[in-house]
Amino acid sequence: MLEGFLEPYHKRPLTMGEIGCFLSHYFIWEDAAKNNYQKVLVFEDDVRFEPFFVTKLQSLLKEIEDNKLEWELIYLGRKRMWHADEPPVDGFQSLVWADYSYWTLSYMVSQQGVKKLLDQKPLGKMLPVDEYIPIMFDRHPEEKWKNQFSPRNLKGMSTSPLLVFPTHYTGENNYISDTEDSHVISEEQDHSNEDLEGKPEGPRLPNILGPDTRDEL
Repeated sequence: MLEGFLEPYHKRPLTMGEIGCFLSHYFIWEDAAKNNYQKVLVFEDDVRFEPFFVTKLQSLLKEIEDNKLEWELIYLGRKRMWHADEPPVDGFQSLVWADYSYWTLSYMVSQQGVKKLLDQKPLGKMLPVDEYIPIMFDRHPEEKWKNQFSPRNLKGMSTSPLLVFPTHYTGENNYISDTEDSHVISEEQDHSNEDLEGKPEGPRLPNILGPDTRDEL
């Protein structure tokens, strides 16, 4: 666990659910790097899509290609934590430079973005994945956490408006959080990252960005 980490609202260490969520994303990044994927589209398991999602995403990808945009991570679904206007990405009507954001409902990450996320070796200083990503594009308010990662130059962007939303929000019927509603880790358990070395390979990820084509985890 990251030195000095306490969850900002409940002042607690990581939960088992947050560790599992982080590892799910980490293994995707690792698989993408191993297989030399140029870009990866990530969804968590509790999302709903905006109408005409596929058409809108394909239009965005074409616009990115036509403008030769050097992007590294683009949120498709997130929770904004600051209310100030986010600057638009030059030449784009529907892309902004992302500020501090929660949730990793859905995002695209490029080969270079994957490299930057992995190069920090975050298993040795783990925190929730939706805290780690804003740290990596240097828009996190907690300086003592940020200072444990360098460089923090991930190019973090977001679609605006968003294309993906959670199926349920806190307090709604049938809302479940596998991250919040799980056990907090103990000091004795805070070395589990060391056991990940030499783990078996995960399954190869399919390409879901071709032309044919849940809340707070």
